[in-house]
Amino acid sequence: MGAWIINGWAGVSINHRTDLHIVQGNMNAQNYRDNILEPHVLPMANRIGTGFLLMDDNARPHRDSSPHFFRITISSAEVTLRMSVVVLVVVLVVLAVLIRLTRRPHHHDLRARDVHKGHRWCSLGMFSRPCFCNICETLAMGSDGMVCDSCGVCADSHQCEVTADRTLPCKVITTRTATHKHHWVKGNLPVNAECEVCEEECGAEPGLSDWRCCWCHRYAHNACILNVAEVCDFGKLRNCIVPPSCIRLKFSRMKRNLLINEVLEPNIPSWSPVIVVGNRKSGSLEADMVLSSFRSVLNPAQVIDLSERSPEEALEWCHLLPAHARCRVVVAGGDGTIGWVFNSIQKMDLKRAPHVAVLPLGTGNDLSRVLGFGEGHSRDVDVVEYLDQLADAVPASLDRWRVHYDAPRSLAGLRIPAAEVYMNNYLSVGVDALVTLNFTKARQSPFYIFPHRQINKLLYFGFGTKDVLERECSNLEERVELWMDGVPVTLPSIESVVVLNIATWGAGVRPWTLGPGGADAPTQSYSDGLLEVFCLSSSFHIAQLQVGLSEPIRLGQCSTLKLKLKETAPMQVDGEPWEQHPGTITVTYSHQAEVLTLLPQHQ
Repeated sequence: MGAWIINGWAGVSINHRTDLHIVQGNMNAQNYRDNILEPHVLPMANRIGTGFLLMDDNARPHRDSSPHFFRITISSAEVTLRMSVVVLVVVLVVLAVLIRLTRRPHHHDLRARDVHKGHRWCSLGMFSRPCFCNICETLAMGSDGMVCDSCGVCADSHQCEVTADRTLPCKVITTRTATHKHHWVKGNLPVNAECEVCEEECGAEPGLSDWRCCWCHRYAHNACILNVAEVCDFGKLRNCIVPPSCIRLKFSRMKRNLLINEVLEPNIPSWSPVIVVGNRKSGSLEADMVLSSFRSVLNPAQVIDLSERSPEEALEWCHLLPAHARCRVVVAGGDGTIGWVFNSIQKMDLKRAPHVAVLPLGTGNDLSRVLGFGEGHSRDVDVVEYLDQLADAVPASLDRWRVHYDAPRSLAGLRIPAAEVYMNNYLSVGVDALVTLNFTKARQSPFYIFPHRQINKLLYFGFGTKDVLERECSNLEERVELWMDGVPVTLPSIESVVVLNIATWGAGVRPWTLGPGGADAPTQSYSDGLLEVFCLSSSFHIAQLQVGLSEPIRLGQCSTLKLKLKETAPMQVDGEPWEQHPGTITVTYSHQAEVLTLLPQHQ
């Protein structure tokens, strides 16, 4: 143990005495200042003032308003005070900056691929046509060949890939030139390609022959290519493309990648660029081929894979584009992917929200059917034809609904945290949600090795048939209570309650207008701020609705809905199912999303 030093002193003023203090350790100048002068002597000296008596080192008592060690102590106090003021000012400045940052929209880094590092290779087996290697000019087999999905350069071996990366430039994302020249790629022209100059058939000869531009998709013979205008106008899809001359990049030293920093306005009338998003790892895994097809006709930076980047990063295009340019976002996927994008748009609070279109790749695709984009596409969809149709689409508004869940207190007095999701299509509790839940579990199984839309429909049918016999959701009316616009509703004998926002449900069924009662049912619209509520009596009742042999048990329309669950029950929102614990579910109007539709009227 260290030595113990006992120091005692007394301050005498108006019959007052100080306490005895014990300080551990060797008594040096710093210990004396930090443990005696600052905490004890200085406060008393400040309270007593000039009448304070001090004895130092056994010297006689004396009066000194500023002895040396008091000057040290006072100087230390002044420094401490000044530092406290500085810290306080810094804290206030930081708080002010944080408040300003939270009030303005948060921007996300939009990454860009460095095309100078090589091509974006994918398996040639994704494409149905045979290709010739652009390096050795031999026929590339589908199992071994590779193709760049941006510019279309082919290679039949790893060595040819390396050579192509070094000698053949890929489709650029940005340039500094005011005008854009054709990017000619030799050979592998589509069937019935026509020369831009002589209007004769191109690419008919065996082997690697003739040329095509990977931007405007014009074709030319070897003998005619010199007669084609040097400047590329991006072809008939120019309104959809962000020209490379309009994109400015910056290099992030911290993240070690290229970022899109600015987008300039091109000299293109009625310019409305298209941003394509999709998740190549979801659903039936068809989005990979679709995204590759879009990269071949657009600027590759306009196509974003949600398995690699977030929807917020894709929507950063809305911040970068010129103020009056209206962005169109094409969602290549199912209803779940569409809801993901809608939620991101709402969270980013964009000043000018994009118009959202759908390229259906899911199983149900109910929203796509309502908007006129079809019941589903395969992986070899003609993206040029789709973009041509998109030019005829008109804006519309889609109601979005807030689904809020509150749980009752448990026996221990604890409450499960409230949850909230958003609904675009429909919500249900009961047998149809059970079928969807069983299908989702099967799709997540390791034995689910053949993802395909038709196989998915067969699985739905199998689980629906299974529940006809088991009837797990029977007597649902005894387990739930329902209020529509605050009015309690008496439920008949049912196995499901369905809440609709759009006209289709269950992969294309239009239940609200089915049967004799459909003619007298109130008009339905996805932008009227109203919900349609109906019930299902069994899983067999669902099968009857699928073929139009029955009609639902209609309860009516409402603008708010409350559903109280007394027991755990299967539930789904827009095809995303789960087991819902007892509690209260409230559905209220949230806002409207901007969409594109090919139909003349809301359906």
